[in-house]
Amino acid sequence: MLNIDGDTTVRDLLTRHPSAFEVLASHGMCRSCRDSPPPVPLRHFAARHCNGDLDGLVRQIVSVTREGT
Repeated sequence: MLNIDGDTTVRDLLTRHPSAFEVLASHGMCRSCRDSPPPVPLRHFAARHCNGDLDGLVRQIVSVTREGT
């Protein structure tokens, strides 16, 4: 199980939990990033795409990844 927090990279997240792409896409991630996920931490993604709301982003991701288990 992947511990999902601000230091988790987008690449690790999508490798282990492909369903998380839907959350990231809802915040502006493009399909090409799905196919070749960047090695940036979620805190960076949240700062650029979620108005810095890292906690909200992580909650959404955890919700989606738990549904898939």
